Amino acid sequence: MWLKKGAPARRGFKSPEALALVEEYVSRISKFVPCEIQGAPEETGKSGGVKTTWWCDRGPKARILSSEDVARQLERCAQESSRELRIFIGGPDGFAPEDEVSFSPSLRWSFGPMTLPHELAAVVAGEQVYRAWSILKGLPYHAGH
Repeated sequence: MWLKKGAPARRGFKSPEALALVEEYVSRISKFVPCEIQGAPEETGKSGGVKTTWWCDRGPKARILSSEDVARQLERCAQESSRELRIFIGGPDGFAPEDEVSFSPSLRWSFGPMTLPHELAAVVAGEQVYRAWSILKGLPYHAGH
């Protein structure tokens, strides 16, 4: 998951409680793979390796995924060497049309037809990625909820 602690990421959150929840899931995910919180996409800089981009989006091209579907998608990314998965949560105004060209998302992930504040969407994405890892690792977290 693409998140990096620090001032740019914190500026994206008005709610310290939402940021704390996202950081909690990042901490949990980090037990399986390196994971960090970052701010806006233009702040990513250049890094090596192949990048896969997932967009949390409620547009018509987005797919509603079960937790098991998220796990399968995550497993595909994990099986490819030098793969970096970046999950983008749009801001209050969503993504600009030029962002689609720049970032070319491989998956548009929808949490359903409801509109969520971007901070809550970040919490949901973090929890679902952690849940997906727990499914892949056979941990009781998923089975117990």
